[in-house]
Amino acid sequence: MLYRRLPRVDIPGGTYFITCCIDRQRPLLRRKALAELIVQLYAEVRDQGEIALHGYVVMPDHYHVVLTLRNEESLSALVRKVHSLFWRRGVQWLPEDAGRVWQRRFYDHVVRNEADWEECVTYVHANPVKRGLVQDPVSYQWSSCGYWEKGEGLRCDPPWAG
Repeated sequence: MLYRRLPRVDIPGGTYFITCCIDRQRPLLRRKALAELIVQLYAEVRDQGEIALHGYVVMPDHYHVVLTLRNEESLSALVRKVHSLFWRRGVQWLPEDAGRVWQRRFYDHVVRNEADWEECVTYVHANPVKRGLVQDPVSYQWSSCGYWEKGEGLRCDPPWAG
C-alpha cells in the first residue's frame, strides 16, 4: 500500500517542534563550527523578530528546535532560509564531496498547549543523554538545557512568547 505524505500545516503564530536531519545520516554537525552555525542562525532569525526560540539541540546528524512563528512566513520557508544560510556560511567547513546536506523533508509537530510544549522541550534536552553523548543534559554544549536550568548560553523564550 502506498501512503501519501500529508501536506504541511502552517499556522500563523503557531508553535512547532521540528526535526531536521542530515542527508544519509552523516555526522556533519559533529564539527564544532557547523554546530555553532546552526544555533547562530536560529538566534539570528529570532533576533530579527521572525520566531520565538524556545529550545534546541544539535546532534551529530540532526537537530531539533521548538519555535513559534512570529510573522506570516511559512514554516517551510523559514527552514529553507536557515538551511540556505547554513550552506552559504558553512561551506568552508563541509567536506568537498558533501553534496546535499539536508534530507529533503523535515519533521514537524504542532505544539498544542503548554503541557505539550514542556514535553517537546524535555525531549529535546534529553536527546544527548539518550544517544549516549553525555550523562547530564545540562553539560551538553549544543542545547538550550543550560539556559533553562542555569541561565547560561543562548537566550530562549518562554512558552507562548510572542
